[in-house]
Amino acid sequence: MNPFFLDGMTRIGFVITELAVGFGIFWLGQLAYQKLFRRMDLNLELFVRDNPAVAIALVGYNFGIILALAGVLDKEGETWLDQLLYLASYGAGVILLMLVGAWVGDRLILRRCDCAREIVEEQNVGAASAEAGVHIANGLVLSAALGGQSGTWIVGLVCWAVGLGVLVLVSALYPRVVHYNVFREICKRNNPATGVALAGLLIATGNVVRVAFTPEFQNWTESFTQYFIVLGFCLLALALIRWLADLVLVPGVKISDEIVNQSIPNLGAGLIEAFAYIAGSFLLTWSV
Repeated sequence: MNPFFLDGMTRIGFVITELAVGFGIFWLGQLAYQKLFRRMDLNLELFVRDNPAVAIALVGYNFGIILALAGVLDKEGETWLDQLLYLASYGAGVILLMLVGAWVGDRLILRRCDCAREIVEEQNVGAASAEAGVHIANGLVLSAALGGQSGTWIVGLVCWAVGLGVLVLVSALYPRVVHYNVFREICKRNNPATGVALAGLLIATGNVVRVAFTPEFQNWTESFTQYFIVLGFCLLALALIRWLADLVLVPGVKISDEIVNQSIPNLGAGLIEAFAYIAGSFLLTWSV
């Protein structure tokens, strides 16, 4: 039989097996989210109560897992069995770190909101959007922290912890930039525009952290000096994005007024602000 045909069939079999393991990780991650983190009946929330907030938060969490697995798939084993073992072991680590990141999001990033109550009981789309942003940002950070060939678990965990710290810092500074009480808008007014805008900022920050930590690890001093220089530059530049969004994307209109000073918050304005942050983060990361 043609050896090229055999190689092709072997490769297809490996890809199918890898997909099966990946979906198994995905299923376990969703089960952990349902049973350990939110402790709710997903079928009841999604298909009986038709709760859109739970759907938004869950999709963000699942998307975060997919992004995190991108770093896992970057690992190369000597054999296909090594590769699958990499995927299984790192996938288990991804689930654990996604849950820890979700806990950090609840306790430190969205600490002024009772997200479990807001999302499950109040069906608060703004809170769900903000939580989804935390999950996606965490996945982006993990994709870089766990990726590459030269780092170890210790290096990856340090990078991931630094990334989470940056997300916490940015979320704390954000209300000072926009000059309104972000978390009161999300939790008290159920303002979806504010939640979407905050989600965009968190995703953009996670993307910046991802690119800052992408270069292969050399040693603690050299690599982390490089990481922090790139990260600091990108975060400073990202701070200008909000001003540029008002100036370029919506000239003559203040996005903050549209988001918080309307009887019905302007969701479109929140989406534009979120887009500005995310697009700006990609422009920055393509430039460095």
